[in-house]
Amino acid sequence: MTKANDILELLPFQGEKYDSIALTSLTAYSVYWLSQLGIPASLENLAVLNFRLFPTKFAMVGWPQFPDFNRTSRSVLQMRPKYKNLATSITKKGVFLNENGQKEAESLLTRLGAPLLSDGSQIVTENPIASTRGSGRPRTIHPEDQIQKLKGSKLYQMYKESRWLEAEAIDLVDFLEVYDHTPSKEKRRRLNEYREAAEQLNDPSVIDFLRQTEEKFHNYLHREPRGGR
Repeated sequence: MTKANDILELLPFQGEKYDSIALTSLTAYSVYWLSQLGIPASLENLAVLNFRLFPTKFAMVGWPQFPDFNRTSRSVLQMRPKYKNLATSITKKGVFLNENGQKEAESLLTRLGAPLLSDGSQIVTENPIASTRGSGRPRTIHPEDQIQKLKGSKLYQMYKESRWLEAEAIDLVDFLEVYDHTPSKEKRRRLNEYREAAEQLNDPSVIDFLRQTEEKFHNYLHREPRGGR
């Protein structure tokens, strides 16, 4: 599994390639790659990656060998829906791109390419580049494997440890292996796959967990896309 320190092995882009690109767009690109690498998009990790990839834009004034945390923080604030509308979920758990942010990052991916490691090799991502993470997984999955995976999830542990009130939409997104902008229908389909597996195995604890998940996140799971009716 990729660790946060591994981003220090990434090579910076040449300044002329990104000098004309807005800080918010560059930050969306960094959020995108943290997600692909399986690294939480905390402000700390994001500030380091911004600095690592785009040093002339995200270095401290007078101290070019260090990242400017405040510059990344201001960029993240500008990514909120009321401004640039590139990220909908900005919490203490990290930054999460919405559909606009995803498109912006993918546009820069076409323009800049993927980051390279210090030895010149391509990075290996943990998450597929798609609107639903894991969309290329095999369709035939044994119920036992599904339930084992479910019980290893953070969301299920919160349920078992009576920390259900702490659960947020991003925990559900991680559990279902989707993105925030993934259509609600697909989120419900994945949840239904778990329910069918739990019913096949007659696991009352998992069945109750899934019932409570549906109740807690009902509005989120039935959210209409922007402009929908």
